[in-house]
Amino acid sequence: MDLTNEGYWRKLINQGLIKFFLLKVLYKDKESYGYRVVKRIEELSDGVCRPTESTIYPALEQLRADGYATTHEVSAGARKRIFYALTDKGRSAYRASAKSYGEIIPLLRESILL
Repeated sequence: MDLTNEGYWRKLINQGLIKFFLLKVLYKDKESYGYRVVKRIEELSDGVCRPTESTIYPALEQLRADGYATTHEVSAGARKRIFYALTDKGRSAYRASAKSYGEIIPLLRESILL
């Protein structure tokens, strides 16, 4: 671990932000599927967060398993897509995360002034 390496810090920050942006996408878009979630996170984060499908699918499945999201399948030609939507518990989780980030971001801005 090299604390002087900006890449280390970006990776650490990215890991925390992915869950927040995942909740935000499902909160804002009402429902979505894996690939589209990845693209929306990149868009909403101005490219700062670039999750892979291999990180998104386990996170989506964890949301479902813990009762934060529900799923349903939709056929798209020969493919089947699994759509995820937040439950009331998931919408509450998004609001809690938004509140927490909203409280910490001003403190971070103040702290990073060199």
